[in-house]
Amino acid sequence: MKYKNYNDYELISMVRENDGVSYYNLFSKYQPIIKNIASEYYEKFSSYGSDYDDFLQECYIAFQDALNSYDYNKGVLFYTFVNLCIKRHMISYTRKISHLKINNENNYVLIDNYEIVDEKAYIDNINNFNLICDVVKECMFSLDLTISAPFELKMNNFSFNEISILLDIPVSSARYKIDRMRKIIIRKLKRLYLI
Repeated sequence: MKYKNYNDYELISMVRENDGVSYYNLFSKYQPIIKNIASEYYEKFSSYGSDYDDFLQECYIAFQDALNSYDYNKGVLFYTFVNLCIKRHMISYTRKISHLKINNENNYVLIDNYEIVDEKAYIDNINNFNLICDVVKECMFSLDLTISAPFELKMNNFSFNEISILLDIPVSSARYKIDRMRKIIIRKLKRLYLI
């Protein structure tokens, strides 16, 4: 049997019938995609202490989950579904490893997965860190998700292009919403004399 002659749907069907060779073929086909995603997230988040193998392992887990939950009746290509599942899993993983870390060298303040980068927000100038955390949370949760979601993604090191693709909005709209959210937070922090 030449498994290369089968498409993804046929291979998935054979995998679900416990055909190890078809699983190997499907996995081999998607391994370059898995490795590319792992490399992409490793480059952005390696400073949090995880090595490349950790990122790759998380991608493998996400691939397996995608394979188990894929439903071809929904009209989505397996490639698209796998790509989305792995990226969603990696977003969760990177949030977990970056949660509540403070990087004094780059003036990052991570607050419940929201990273604020501002040249004025040096750690040495923060009088009441807990109050700043509360203000940022309040701003994030008080605004509509259409404004807070782009900001959250940007603060998790997504590029404007990635945000545009993930949220299905123009790049200019993503930039505007992120800038608007940033200004709201800075304005509130200034009003309270925290920056």
